[in-house]
Amino acid sequence: MTPTNIVPAGAVFLSALLALTLNACSTVGSLAAESFTLEGKLPADFALKAQAHYGAAGNCNGRSQTKTFKTDFDSKPHEYRFRIPVNYREGLCDMELARVGLFINARYGEKDWQQTYDNGGLSIVAQLPTNAPAFKPDGTLSKTAECSWLFQISKLELELSKQLSCKNAGLYLSRDQLPNKTVNLAFKLNDEDRPYLSGYWRNTGTGWKPCTGRWGTRFEELCTDPPQYRTFKMNGRQCTVYPNCIE
Repeated sequence: MTPTNIVPAGAVFLSALLALTLNACSTVGSLAAESFTLEGKLPADFALKAQAHYGAAGNCNGRSQTKTFKTDFDSKPHEYRFRIPVNYREGLCDMELARVGLFINARYGEKDWQQTYDNGGLSIVAQLPTNAPAFKPDGTLSKTAECSWLFQISKLELELSKQLSCKNAGLYLSRDQLPNKTVNLAFKLNDEDRPYLSGYWRNTGTGWKPCTGRWGTRFEELCTDPPQYRTFKMNGRQCTVYPNCIE
């Protein structure tokens, strides 16, 4: 009778462990990090912070994570450029980019309360919505966000304050098409400021004047007919008209 070849149990375990290890190493090695470039131009006295949000792919039980990229204020127009990962390995999980929040910061004076911001964002999707712009053949996608200063009499400082409003500061991006691409998102500041509250200021031949005479408050009020005007403070000066302060 021919004896049966019996493989020791320990050898079977070691062989299986080796195969599992090699397979895991092969998986990790194949998941190289991919990235894209977010760049553009900023007006003078603007800064930008981009916060990339990631989630664990598949059924991996990993915590969501964020990576932050930012450029500081500059007194003259300047450019920014961020290299943002689309995916990367964190432990046993493959992290995928879900969205990028944009914090558009701007200042109109030297005091802390004379800084403000608006929001924008990049949404990473599996399929682009109808009419959403796509990348050009050269791998670029360009868009311009338009920003404006909105002025009002501050409820806290009782001086003229401004809020930033930026339109079109967002994009939908296809996850599969994003690696190694360049998104150019420029920010343009409109030349003319406008009131935060419509109907509370009148644009006269010498500039904008705040109305009063309706409720008796210390702030601008809904204009009456004929309009009555009030003074306001701007940078420590008593003013009658914006933006030149005096007529």
